[in-house]
Amino acid sequence: MRVYESLAEISGDDFSGGTAIAIGKFDGVHRGHRALLDCVTAVAQARELTPVVFTFTNNPLSLLRPEACPDPIMSRYQRVDALEAAGATACVMVPFDEQLSAIPAEDFVAQVLVDLLHVKHICVGADFRFGKGGAGDPALLASAGERLGFTVEIIGNVEDPSVGKISSSRVREAILQGDVETAFRMMDRHVALRGEVVHGDARGREIGFPTANLGGVVEGLRPADGVYAGWATVDGETHKAAISVGANVTFDPEGEPRVEAFLLDFDGDLYGKQIEVQFVERLRGMVAFPNVDALLLRMNEDVRETRTILIAQHP
Repeated sequence: MRVYESLAEISGDDFSGGTAIAIGKFDGVHRGHRALLDCVTAVAQARELTPVVFTFTNNPLSLLRPEACPDPIMSRYQRVDALEAAGATACVMVPFDEQLSAIPAEDFVAQVLVDLLHVKHICVGADFRFGKGGAGDPALLASAGERLGFTVEIIGNVEDPSVGKISSSRVREAILQGDVETAFRMMDRHVALRGEVVHGDARGREIGFPTANLGGVVEGLRPADGVYAGWATVDGETHKAAISVGANVTFDPEGEPRVEAFLLDFDGDLYGKQIEVQFVERLRGMVAFPNVDALLLRMNEDVRETRTILIAQHP
């Protein structure tokens, strides 16, 4: 997928044949977002246009109302990967900064969408707002389209029979509560974290459960503290994993929260490698055990539960 990280990177010929554009924040790239992508892809194919995703590297609230800006569900790189996996072939992902926020809605349509991106069709959600002060909405887009030669399609809310309305805020809420199964139903993709394997305190190795500790810049929204069954992918290979999130309350209750993955049936050196962990099901919360023997008993049970849960699953 071709990714443009600024409007200046777009040349006059890149989209001269016309585009169908989906616009949004796309945090979580959930099923509602994929309805936008499906809309754009179908129209682009029918009208021989280039399908394009227009989004931002940062949540606009980080500039407009930083005190109200939620933590992102995914890093920008995770979003790019998820958009590509969902079928996007071109993505304009630009910083939402003072300059962009000051563009009046009508000018954004004329100068960016029409003159630069040669838009012929736009797919947006019903609550979409854009332009200086959020003055632009789907009605303004439709009116501008009549004058400037593009059509607008509004995608309504996507709902799931078991969880209701699907939205980024609900996905975020589920993750923060440790309900990774509900998050999966809304995203059709497991909650995932990515980072570098770093040295820890080696307690896991000492008691027979060597873990891969995620360090450095960890991408993704960390689920609620607890132990999870999931997957760990390193060097292109995916392994069953029991994943711990939070401080090691048995040994260091005041310690820093961490993410550790015990890869089942794996023996090798992971230090310095990039790892992705995917959360399938929460097994339990974090517990301070009275001694190492009690901890080991519970960890062995965690591994057994992980095997049972994952045996019929695929990463």
